[in-house]
Amino acid sequence: MALEASPPEVSPAGLKIAVWLMSRRSERIANLIQNTIGQLILSKLSDPRIDPARTSVTRVEVPEDLLTAKVYVSVIGNQNEQRLTVRALRHASGHIQELMKRQIQLRNTPVLQFLPDTKFKKAMETLQIIQQVAEDLRNKDSTGQAAPENGES
Repeated sequence: MALEASPPEVSPAGLKIAVWLMSRRSERIANLIQNTIGQLILSKLSDPRIDPARTSVTRVEVPEDLLTAKVYVSVIGNQNEQRLTVRALRHASGHIQELMKRQIQLRNTPVLQFLPDTKFKKAMETLQIIQQVAEDLRNKDSTGQAAPENGES
């Protein structure tokens, strides 16, 4: 008569620690990949469509299995330049993976997926709108069109 071994019980606190450790590991690896790809763009890529002075890796998202990596890239310039750069990076992704594999020691090198980072552009647009509104308010105040205080007319 063989006894079946039951799996060990995991407390909710133990599960939270395991999830935190895994997400912390993914975050560290994402930062490492971000820095490595940034350096590769600066020093190792010679594609004329990729201008290292105008291209930056803004963030990298890596799932827990570490098999893929979404690499978000911001390009200073117009939409056409950004599209061209992202297309060139996608075309060179295999080469970039190979160079990254030589610098980062991982069991499996993640498959890279290059995407344009629109969050950065949207943040810059929002900042410009805020600056414009602030300038308009300053101009309005300096021309004497300020609203009366404390309900005085």
